[in-house]
Amino acid sequence: MRQKKLFSFLVVALATTLLMVNAYAVGSYQDKNLPLGSSSEVLMVGEIEPTIMSVTIPSYVPFHISRSIEGDNKIISPRVTITSHSGVPVSVDVAYTDVNLSGLKGTSWSNGPNVGTNQIAVGFQPETLSNQLPTSLDGTKWLLANTAQSLNLTNLNPYGSSTLYVVGTLGSSVPEDSSFTVTPTFVVSKA
Repeated sequence: MRQKKLFSFLVVALATTLLMVNAYAVGSYQDKNLPLGSSSEVLMVGEIEPTIMSVTIPSYVPFHISRSIEGDNKIISPRVTITSHSGVPVSVDVAYTDVNLSGLKGTSWSNGPNVGTNQIAVGFQPETLSNQLPTSLDGTKWLLANTAQSLNLTNLNPYGSSTLYVVGTLGSSVPEDSSFTVTPTFVVSKA
């Protein structure tokens, strides 16, 4: 009987203690009014969240290619501005480029600036002079047609941006009255 009373007392004491600890823990996260000149401890809890990477890349870039354009670069394109909204440095790469030359009968793709009479080559070049289209093909990062590649276009600082131009060349027998499409797949990763 004594053991039963002692056991009941211990259960009640344990329950009371747990309620008090629970009430203290809940109360420690609530607002407190502090009198002037006093001090208090504040519990701060932080959580680590995964990095969110966000980059804006234009989804459509029209360009014109013609042998009559002066200089080595035979393409006129708008500025391609890539902007990072990420708080970490990021790398922008091309993993694959889908090229459709079906509108240019007898034309094939070249993976660099040395084109045959029936070939086209296209790539990206960083802007070196503000608002000025490159005339040479020096420093061009060439796109490979319909094959996997790992081509780094640019690295961006947190909240930074980079400007590129589409550049390229064509052979002397490529028809100039048709169109073709080049669709690169961009991959953004932490630099």
